[in-house]
Amino acid sequence: MRIPRYSFILLTFIIVIVSVIGNPHRSQRQEAAITDRIDCYPEAEAKYSNFSKDVCLARNCHFDDMADPSVIQCYLRPTYGYLLQQDVQQTTTGIRLRLQRNQAIASPFPEPIENILLDVQYYTNDIVRFKLYDADNPRYEVPISLTASPGRAPSPLYEFIHSTDNTRDNLFSFKIRRRANSTTLFDTSIGGLVLNNQFLQIVTRLQSSHVYGFGENNHETLKHNVTERKIWGIFARDQAINWHTNANNYGTHPFYLVMEQTPNSTQVPSGQMHGVLLLNSNAMDYSFGPEPSVTIRTIGGILDFFVFLGPSPEQVVQQYTWLVGRSFLPPYWGLGFHLSRWDYGNLTHMQMVNKR
Repeated sequence: MRIPRYSFILLTFIIVIVSVIGNPHRSQRQEAAITDRIDCYPEAEAKYSNFSKDVCLARNCHFDDMADPSVIQCYLRPTYGYLLQQDVQQTTTGIRLRLQRNQAIASPFPEPIENILLDVQYYTNDIVRFKLYDADNPRYEVPISLTASPGRAPSPLYEFIHSTDNTRDNLFSFKIRRRANSTTLFDTSIGGLVLNNQFLQIVTRLQSSHVYGFGENNHETLKHNVTERKIWGIFARDQAINWHTNANNYGTHPFYLVMEQTPNSTQVPSGQMHGVLLLNSNAMDYSFGPEPSVTIRTIGGILDFFVFLGPSPEQVVQQYTWLVGRSFLPPYWGLGFHLSRWDYGNLTHMQMVNKR
């Protein structure tokens, strides 16, 4: 029997409506899964990259054939990471946790570090330090002196919270929050923790999209564009500024600041700020995700972080410089005529400049 055309159209319309009503959050869940993706082939943008579906799958990562250019196509398996092995151990300066890599998922990169320690040090009341490092073998650490902690902070303004996700093979994650208002300052629940001999990565959700710092790179604004898919290198390359590239320049500053948003609001700045320092001198890069989140990668050493609670921007900088040292004030005689090493052309011209 032939179905009248208007009846077919009506039937199709009813089916569509029922499917939407029956699962109103389907598109939202799919979108959340996409925003949580951690890039498993960050070198895809490199000049000599041979990125393809085959090399992605060979790395034991997921590949999305339908992804558009704005979405990460090759991404880390959501269950990749580390598992908690023992109860929390109390130390004289804080706590220690022992973690083991999830053996159910093969490592995408060579020489994975199977056992790691997470040391949390209550450095001062407004500074917390945490270190992720190999539990079995010593690794390089930055040999600079910092202002020593006066001892375990008696009244920290922060709290360290760890958890396991039973929907993701009991994957371990942790948060650092303000005690005053429960604002989350560092949150690894998005996943993406990778520790290999020559590839270390950590991902944290950002409290807001108002992010400043990092460097040294070419940026048109002080505030970062967290919606832009771009990888920024930090390597102190001694390269002159070129506004047509995102190349790294003279300095290395793996330190960023976040202007926090007002609780229960959408990106309305609260005026409070926190800062995060990665104490690592190896080549590294960082990139932002739509969550918003930030991914930090380095090729050596350990993951040694300091979180500064501020809460004002000035106090964040004061806490940071208290730790690493205040800026040196040059003598008055050192502020005189400066000779560059470029664009003299010939010896005669250089002699003329020197006689000025």
